[in-house]
Amino acid sequence: MMNLKATTMLGNFTRQGVSRQFLPLTNSKTTVLNISQRTVAQGSNAPANPVRSFSSSQGNWDNNSNNNHHITGAHQFQSTSPFTSSQLGYHLNSPTQRFQGPLTASLNFRKEIKDANPASTTASATRSTAPKYNELSKSAWDAVSSHDAHAVFPYLQEMRHEGFYADSALSSKIVAQFLDMDSPKDAERALSMLVDCHRSQGRTLSAAQINTYTSLAKDIADHSSDFAQALSLAKLLDSHGLSAPSGFADGALRTYRQLKVTSGLDAVRTMVSPADVETLLSLQSSLTRTSTRYKHLIEILLDAKEMNIFPSQESCSRVSLSFMKLNDYTGQLAWDTAVQEIYPGYKPTVPSDLEQEMSAVGSATSGSSTTRNSSNNKATGRTSNPSAQVLLRNGDPSEAIIRACRFGYAAVAIEGIQKMTAENQLPTAQAIADTIQVCAKREKERTTDYQQLFDLAHQSLDAIADPVHKRAAEYEVYNAMLVANATLGNMTQAKQNYDAIVKLGQFPDATGYATLLLATTTSGAVDEAHDALKILDEVKRHGIKPNIFFYNVVIGKLSKGRKIERVLEVYEDMMHQKIRPNAITYGTLISACTRVGSEEMAKSLFKEMVRSPNYQPRHGPHNAMIQFYVRQKKDRSQALSYYEDMLQRRLTPTEHTYTLLIEAFACIQPYDMTEAHRLIQSLKRGPVRASEAHYGALIHAYGVEHGDVGTAESVFQSMRASGIIPKGPAYQSLIESLIANNQVSRAVQIRNDLLQSGQPSSAYIENTLIKGHGQEGKIEAAEAIFDAMLDPHGSAPSTLSPKSKAIVKEPSTYQSMVSAYLENGMVHKAYETLAKMRGQHYPDLVVKPVEEAIHTAEAKSDGLLTSATA
Repeated sequence: MMNLKATTMLGNFTRQGVSRQFLPLTNSKTTVLNISQRTVAQGSNAPANPVRSFSSSQGNWDNNSNNNHHITGAHQFQSTSPFTSSQLGYHLNSPTQRFQGPLTASLNFRKEIKDANPASTTASATRSTAPKYNELSKSAWDAVSSHDAHAVFPYLQEMRHEGFYADSALSSKIVAQFLDMDSPKDAERALSMLVDCHRSQGRTLSAAQINTYTSLAKDIADHSSDFAQALSLAKLLDSHGLSAPSGFADGALRTYRQLKVTSGLDAVRTMVSPADVETLLSLQSSLTRTSTRYKHLIEILLDAKEMNIFPSQESCSRVSLSFMKLNDYTGQLAWDTAVQEIYPGYKPTVPSDLEQEMSAVGSATSGSSTTRNSSNNKATGRTSNPSAQVLLRNGDPSEAIIRACRFGYAAVAIEGIQKMTAENQLPTAQAIADTIQVCAKREKERTTDYQQLFDLAHQSLDAIADPVHKRAAEYEVYNAMLVANATLGNMTQAKQNYDAIVKLGQFPDATGYATLLLATTTSGAVDEAHDALKILDEVKRHGIKPNIFFYNVVIGKLSKGRKIERVLEVYEDMMHQKIRPNAITYGTLISACTRVGSEEMAKSLFKEMVRSPNYQPRHGPHNAMIQFYVRQKKDRSQALSYYEDMLQRRLTPTEHTYTLLIEAFACIQPYDMTEAHRLIQSLKRGPVRASEAHYGALIHAYGVEHGDVGTAESVFQSMRASGIIPKGPAYQSLIESLIANNQVSRAVQIRNDLLQSGQPSSAYIENTLIKGHGQEGKIEAAEAIFDAMLDPHGSAPSTLSPKSKAIVKEPSTYQSMVSAYLENGMVHKAYETLAKMRGQHYPDLVVKPVEEAIHTAEAKSDGLLTSATA
């Protein structure tokens, strides 16, 4: 089965201070209570969003002979507090009378009075306990506001003993004070005691109280950004039957992923038990339906499997039921498939009440059979409820195969088809078509017998009586085969599939065209931009709706052809079609801008990318910006700023990132070779290890940038001594270093060493040698290398060795040979090489610079000749 782990990196929690607006108790004509916000002294360390709270110590009240209590001071109240005037301890003698009574005693601590006749005893009971309310309220507030906020804990214990509980304002004040002290553990301890004061008396929490406690849990987790703390808070909420808010669940998952990235699963294993894993699953399954919900749950499940921690089947069933209740069949299918990797043959346990509901609804919607229900649902394109979806899955295995394909479960789809055929059932043409496509996209399933699937699809097509439905099914099958064959490089068969689609009076869909474009440009076509524009025009002419995959492929091909204007046109068209760009789109766009040196446009696109609502950090755009400032702008500070941004977004640098960093210190003045060497040494540990590419960057820096061939060769030997066997890139860097320092014969020897090691040369190494021989005036040696290489569209010379036959000329090969001729004044030979280049059908964009170089050299030569004659 496939590993479905998510690979996204993590972001830190952002602390959100507790901030709630409490409404004042007012009289319709007069008000003596004020609303005010606690302000933060300038330069203090209090959070940016200060806690708005009621302070009992701010209220001044006096006892007089009439037991009237006059209140002054700034207070804030919760609008949802369910208090009567008798509970608050004051009496309204008239509509215009001011609020009077011991308010302070009951605002921050409440006590429920249970009596057989509460109406007759509430007022007297509250009056008798009011002093205790006031004492604990004022003491707790003063304690948490003091230098030693821990003094509040005894008062919380006494509050629980007396049966009191804090209102939202005081609860928020206590938690926020500990967070201001950077003591999240104490904040969690306080929150546990505050919630327990409610639960210990068997009270039912109101919606406002639940919101207060869950929000405070999120604030603590946000402040801590620690997985152990998030897990502890999740268990706290779960033990009290409180559903965590979505922000808390998302944050807990981020801290979990962060721990995985920084410390590995071994560290996680020491911290979690099966019960903890079930808590994490429960936390994620409590969320409402989202497109990534099932992925988060599967990530936790498969991590647990790798750690040999197995949640119970009962907890797995609860997750399955959560999908059913959300009417999310696709999520349930993905989850159940992942659980089957741990518990083969797993099926969720459905409670009897839900099972009865399913049976009742199934009978109402399907008539006499579940099969009929499946057919009706397919015809209408919808299901009436979650239970109907379960019936659909059990009654129509073809539908289950289709849904599995949509989530990329190629193995599941193949297994489903095999099971149906073994039971003498025929999958639908759509199920087979989807399976063909998904198998072609998955590396493990690419060896599938597509012809067998194609033949099975024809049997299914023959069973369709309605001509309209049959034609639609034929289109799906041929389009799927087109995608599969193009993906696998079987272009002859792909062309046949294309012709079959055209015979139906239709054309491939956007995915089909995009796959064709990828296949043609990787099988010998040289003008990728021209191919992209041609297919884009065809898609528009036939009214085919593009998708994000199609746009990304077209933009990528145009980018390689440096057609920045057309790239931006396609991007605008994509936005006009209301197709949101993803990280791949932005990465391609940024690369296109950096190729043509458009710095401001690249920076603007990068900012747009990170600000987009669906942005998910990826390495490509960051690496593109770093490479631009390292290799084109030669601006180390800018390159490092994007590297720092990469780290802040919790992206682990790739092998290419480190290559660019080495170049940044070794190839940009002022050089810092110490740091370049330190980087390579640091790669002897950690997830990215030192490679040939890293040493190659250092060799190039010493040999080409610094002109120090001796040190370049020493680095090459040091690489081999460290156990890295060079396969080409390091050889190329060393050969470039030797050519740059006029040591051509030594460069040829190094190339021969490469061949003797069993590794082939490359077009770029041969190009460098052609350049070196040209500089030395050894034109025959340059021609020998050029003639020994293969033309892309020519026949190979019979005298070539097997190793030489593997090297095919690039456009730069012709350019190198032309340069060698021009350097030796052989303009006519340069023209002959240009003609050979044109014979390979290279686009004008590639040929024109070579032609202009010849014209420039020729004009210069004529000018010198005229000057000499004069």
